[in-house]
Amino acid sequence: MRFPRLLSRGVVITASAVVAVGAAGAVVAATHVSSSGSTATTAHGGTVTAAASTVTLVGLKSGHVPWNKPVQILVDNGHLRSVAVTESGNLIVDGVLSSGDTVWTSSKTLVPLTRYVANVSYADSNGHAQSATFNFSAADTSRHLKVTLSPGDSNVVGIGSPVIATFSRSVPESKRAAVEARLSVLTAPEAVVGAWHWMSSQEVHWRPPTYWKSGTHVTVSADLSGLYLGGGVWGAGNHTTSFRIGASHISRVDVARHQMYVYDNGHLVRTFPISAGRDKYPTKNGVHITFEKSQVVTMDSATVGIPRNSPDGYYEKVYWDVRISYGGAFVHAAPWSVGDQGRVNVSHGCVNISTANAEWFYNWSTRGDIVDVYNSTAAPNTADPGMADWNMSWAQWVAGDAAPSASALATHTQLPRDYEPAAPPYHATTFSNPSPTQHSTTSSPSPSPSRKPSPSPSPTHH
Repeated sequence: MRFPRLLSRGVVITASAVVAVGAAGAVVAATHVSSSGSTATTAHGGTVTAAASTVTLVGLKSGHVPWNKPVQILVDNGHLRSVAVTESGNLIVDGVLSSGDTVWTSSKTLVPLTRYVANVSYADSNGHAQSATFNFSAADTSRHLKVTLSPGDSNVVGIGSPVIATFSRSVPESKRAAVEARLSVLTAPEAVVGAWHWMSSQEVHWRPPTYWKSGTHVTVSADLSGLYLGGGVWGAGNHTTSFRIGASHISRVDVARHQMYVYDNGHLVRTFPISAGRDKYPTKNGVHITFEKSQVVTMDSATVGIPRNSPDGYYEKVYWDVRISYGGAFVHAAPWSVGDQGRVNVSHGCVNISTANAEWFYNWSTRGDIVDVYNSTAAPNTADPGMADWNMSWAQWVAGDAAPSASALATHTQLPRDYEPAAPPYHATTFSNPSPTQHSTTSSPSPSPSRKPSPSPSPTHH
């Protein structure tokens, strides 16, 4: 480590004095014991002066010293006998004396905004034993690593909700294990095995091997204070949040059957005819989670690379929207495709349902619910937050943990979707849309789901 030159500014303490320096850097008291036994107190300008020896804490200004420079304590016209610098009265800061016993230098730099106490014993110019005490803090750094935790406090979320820690700056791979050690996930009434997975250098998720159990209470804590990541970056902040897992909501979207099966706590409660993405714009396969709801969304094909004025373009208000991907996929009301729902896929990748069914689904849905898409020709996009968490094996998930626990490594399980309620046996259904309080009805046999009827001449949209 390269040590800087001694700074000219500091607090000076005279020989034969016991001095306490307050947080603001001013001298609180300085008592000089004379040879005759009388006392005199002198304090001005934040220093105490005397004709004999002086002790200086180098660089002290407004109660702080630089965090990124070694602490230096020097004596003029005397000799240091011992220097004890402690962090918050507990941890000892190591240091060395110079060959002439006039300068003590810490062997490391300090932790920003941490309080320290320096107890100094020295001999004055007459060889008399003296002592001094400094109370000071390390200044703050200009570069911090902060974290935001999600879900928010007291939220009720779905069984697919991951714990998300989002950082204010990139975390180097070499520091991710240290960061994880400052994060904790506690669950009740039962302990839940889980693991972190780094989605990027600024975001890490935690989840169990399978979907959460309803009723689980989760408390997430992060304490980055005093964590040094190098390059002048220090962790900052101590945060705790808690949330609860709500009812088990799983919706299976069968693209080939053109049906959506909605399960509440394992019970099939709705079967909706749907129209998913057409061959040119297929709905992505795999497990999605719901993460946003809006009663109305202005959908613009230009945002997904389709010019508005092209044959496939669109720009219009769409109602009862439940978002399942950042890429623009929603479950939403599509009155224009009701004639196609249950028969053929005509959308641009969204899941189209009737207005009545969409309103029911909107009101029923919770952030973090599962919407699992089957039998599509398009693979999941695991870079999309809506599909990032549940479309990989547990072994793949744990491989993204910088410091996985032994219990996480020892866990072996199937893919989460293997634990979903099984889809009902296939029966041909009528192509009408049921009311929100009814299931679709069965009718006479019709083609297998692999056969796609010709689309109706109704408009095709998102």
